[in-house]
Amino acid sequence: MNATTDSDRLTKKQQRRNSLVFLLTNSLSYLVAPVFYVGVLHAAILDSLDASDTIANLPEAFYLWVTPVPVLVAWLWPSPRLMRPMLAASLLLMGTAGFLVAILFAVAPQSWLVPAIIAHSAIIGIGNGVRLMCSWELIGRGLSPQWRGWTLGWTFGLGPIFAVAGSCVSQLILSGNFLDVIRTPPVPAPWSYVVLFGATGPAMWLGAAIVGLADVPPPPTVEARTQIVDVVKGLRQYFLQPVIVIAALAFLLTYGGTTIINNLSLYTRDAIGEAPERYAGLQLALRFGFKCLAGFALGWLVTRIHAKASLLTTTATCLAGVCWALAVPGKWYMLSFGLLGAGELFYVYYLNYIVECSPTQRIRENTAYTNLITVVIGMMPLLFGAVSDSYGIRASFYLAAVVFVTALMIVGFGLPRRPPKPIESELSPPQANS
Repeated sequence: MNATTDSDRLTKKQQRRNSLVFLLTNSLSYLVAPVFYVGVLHAAILDSLDASDTIANLPEAFYLWVTPVPVLVAWLWPSPRLMRPMLAASLLLMGTAGFLVAILFAVAPQSWLVPAIIAHSAIIGIGNGVRLMCSWELIGRGLSPQWRGWTLGWTFGLGPIFAVAGSCVSQLILSGNFLDVIRTPPVPAPWSYVVLFGATGPAMWLGAAIVGLADVPPPPTVEARTQIVDVVKGLRQYFLQPVIVIAALAFLLTYGGTTIINNLSLYTRDAIGEAPERYAGLQLALRFGFKCLAGFALGWLVTRIHAKASLLTTTATCLAGVCWALAVPGKWYMLSFGLLGAGELFYVYYLNYIVECSPTQRIRENTAYTNLITVVIGMMPLLFGAVSDSYGIRASFYLAAVVFVTALMIVGFGLPRRPPKPIESELSPPQANS
């Protein structure tokens, strides 16, 4: 007989509220995606401040380097009772950081701005890691598998619409022109940056308030304090679960492959013969627009077919995006951004698969361990760049295609369709010291 899970003790009303919290907090994060997707905007600002290319790439590097911090948070404060306060705190932290950077743009000397932007990127990396970890614990403990699939479909179907809207507004603020369709007077620098970074404050503070609606029952057992031996035991149990390890390996490969999107943007010069920045708005709109459409379809796959189908579909969509760029010339090649954007939802559904493999008391830990992979991912853009410099940019596309094919083979041959939910007693929680 299967063990009773936390979601079995929740009413439909409680699960509906948990679903709403997950949807709204993620949608607000999508709304400020131009700032929270650390990389393009931060690098452009640093470039405008006459920073070198190396310095301009530091924000994304710091964002990736701080990914172990959420794991440390999970170790130090493992109690499920802290899930809601930690989720609210992460949103408050990110919003406050953006608001403070906006103030610095308005009043601080230029010499302060470079370290401020780099520090902001690190704070977003930490806060977003904790937010994701707690959000997945919320729907892992607070929703049934059926409700979870429905929630993922709506969240990552509607969420990218907010990202498209945020991207459109940011483009109008920065340049006053979006795809030659909408024109408005641009906001001059540095006030354009004040608006963009400052807007993240109210958005995240609202998200923190919404967290108060979440309702997850307290654990039925007495909680123990985490010790070093428990940390080692947690890592050991993570790597002794073959299904999770296989899923994590495929996750790593797929994540690494998607970093080819930077080279896809640079490919604009070869495919169209124009500067990449001229089409940045269209590329971003395609990326999030396709993600919106794919979000609904993938949620249906999880609820009506099986969890593995969403892994195969997202990774195959990423592969299709690279192949499209290789095969289709001219402006039509930019549909590859839409395909890559839809495939980027792999992150959601690989984590969903790992959550289904995890006992409820280890959802937060296993999610945090999986996110550690991001540290390794930081080398993939450098690898694609080196291949491009040595053998041409199209050679990097072929390499990305090989990476995606390898991930598909691992998922196809190595993972079951519906991973059985572990019984709590099989992976016992940490025991308190007597």
